[in-house]
Amino acid sequence: MVKYLILQNPGHNRVFYKEAGELAAAELSIASQRLSVECTDIATQEVAGVRYITLSCNDDLSEADINILSRLSFVFAIFHQFGIFAEDGLLPIPFAKYEYLDSKISTLQKYPGKTNELFTKMMVNVALLASDFTYDDAISLLDPISGRGTTLNEAAVYGFNAFGVEIEHKSVHENQVFFKKHLQNERLKYLSDRRMVYGKKKSEAIYIDEFEYANSKEAFKDETQRKKLGVVNGNAQDVDKYFKKNSFNLIVGDLPYGIAHGNSGANKSSTGTRNPLELIRTGLPAWKAVLKTGGTMVLAWNSFVLAKNRLAEVFEQQGLKVLNEAPYDGFEHMVDKSIKRDIIVVKKL
Repeated sequence: MVKYLILQNPGHNRVFYKEAGELAAAELSIASQRLSVECTDIATQEVAGVRYITLSCNDDLSEADINILSRLSFVFAIFHQFGIFAEDGLLPIPFAKYEYLDSKISTLQKYPGKTNELFTKMMVNVALLASDFTYDDAISLLDPISGRGTTLNEAAVYGFNAFGVEIEHKSVHENQVFFKKHLQNERLKYLSDRRMVYGKKKSEAIYIDEFEYANSKEAFKDETQRKKLGVVNGNAQDVDKYFKKNSFNLIVGDLPYGIAHGNSGANKSSTGTRNPLELIRTGLPAWKAVLKTGGTMVLAWNSFVLAKNRLAEVFEQQGLKVLNEAPYDGFEHMVDKSIKRDIIVVKKL
């Protein structure tokens, strides 16, 4: 039996320290299903007063396995334990180099209500690992409630094509300004475009602002190697009007906890409810339509305002598979006294 100890990213503990170990173990358990070796006994262990997540395997991890582990949201350092006890010695294992864009893109933005970027990264990982796709596939991700783009930025770090829909014009504008500035600061070549994606006349037109870019001049010369990031200033329930059916491998989003996104009407919300149920009911048919078979949705919400079984019923009524067994049921945690956050993982079979 080979044992590995994983040091948690300190930022992972910033908001929900007590539950961070459980969330990390759940994410690792999902990832372990993709590893080339059999892994058991995922747990937490303290060594010299420092908490680690432990992973026991029946053989050494392969290079491909390390590539998967390196992407997990909580992973700060990976050690191979030699000897019977951790105190006998830990050998650090080099991380896989997977970042298409520098991960700092997710930490640079600061604004009230921003989701912890490591939590967002975890949702992206869970979505990919629960799907029928791999990190090596050409992945397209949609966030139908994209806000200022934390999910899109995390997808860009992985080299995914990332698209969002956001009803607030200010958020769309700030996302575009930020991403353009980041590309310029990193001296990356790009093209930007604004075009109409819906509407028969100008008064009802819906637009997408889109970047086409690459992380090197050589890659940019080859159009097939370019990546895309775009945001539609539109309504979450109309994503199938803006994008083709079966366009996305993954749908990832953080449902509003206290701010209503547009779930009726062309340009504004008709409700001030904090309950995400109306948003899901009105948006889900369109979300399902643009999701590929074998693709997954991972959505976070405040379980204080809506029980998970009620939310699951809505997805099941649409013929989607809710993954609610372990380890997919291990992500609920307190954020503050009014928010108990959880994620639901749903697959299109």
